[in-house]
Amino acid sequence: MYVYAGIDEAGYGPMFGPLVVGRAVLAVRDRGIGNSDPDQKAPPAMWDLLSRAVCKSLSKRKGRIAVNDSKKLRTAAAGIKHLEMGVLAFAGMKDINLRAETVGCLLDALGESTHTDLQHLPWYHACDDRPWHALPTCNTEGELAVARGMLGAVAADAGVKMLDMGAAVVFEDQFNDMVAKTHSKAATSFTFVGKHLAAIWQQFGQYYPVVVVDRQSGRMHYRELLALCFPNAGLTVLHEDNERSSYHIEEKSRAMTVRFEVNGDGSHMPVALASMTAKYTRELMMMRFNAWFGERFPHVKPTAGYATDGKRWWTEIEPELGSLKIEPALLKRMS
Repeated sequence: MYVYAGIDEAGYGPMFGPLVVGRAVLAVRDRGIGNSDPDQKAPPAMWDLLSRAVCKSLSKRKGRIAVNDSKKLRTAAAGIKHLEMGVLAFAGMKDINLRAETVGCLLDALGESTHTDLQHLPWYHACDDRPWHALPTCNTEGELAVARGMLGAVAADAGVKMLDMGAAVVFEDQFNDMVAKTHSKAATSFTFVGKHLAAIWQQFGQYYPVVVVDRQSGRMHYRELLALCFPNAGLTVLHEDNERSSYHIEEKSRAMTVRFEVNGDGSHMPVALASMTAKYTRELMMMRFNAWFGERFPHVKPTAGYATDGKRWWTEIEPELGSLKIEPALLKRMS
């Protein structure tokens, strides 16, 4: 069994809303394991294997499920419809079958635990008067069932399994605390990349997985960061340049190849699925964020939290924070 995983984030740069780091782990039957010539052996062509059920382009999907960099799947017209279809279809495959009846159930299934204690962030907090929203939000149950059935049948024929999906949600208070301590958004983000790598190592290390991480910022060298994550393992640098940095990790009966690649979400399906999972999760959080503030200040237009529009939203909301007794550090992220 060839285990092929991806890690990507959504919300690295915004002023508002959480940072979310997602992971997705696929497997291909009868293809061998991943550490034979670990940096040169091409991973499976997943879009080709699943081409009867998935595609990369929205314009060519013809009833198929679009899987790509999440930024290419969220549109002004459709909103998060395509993201939701992809994430929930893969999450519903029988190999993994993550329960996702509500946003809270989805977070539980993705291994996210901090959402259960958000009283200090009332714009997210779920309670009897404001429960987690039901899923799906933009697709019907019937549409989702058809997509899952199609995907499951094609995946079974191709020998493809969905082994794992996960998401770490870094809410504003935790984000600000970690950035203040590390003086680095990149270091904060990598903390959760490292946790995903550790989870993949623990669950699937005996299969010698290949993990592709979408490269952030301009970093080229990751050996020291990986050594902190795997202090007892042997670590070999396989390749480092402006486009790709690759490393082999090995300890006893476990091994893993980790590749940091520019535009990994457009080249590797597990990274695209991780990107979609992260973005969909963040968008669900922003829906709650905007609904809470919209109820209190209906004259203020919702925000996605990024740059220019985030500044506009802050200008309108900041004068109201005193009346709500909200500390700015709980709401506005450090740059």
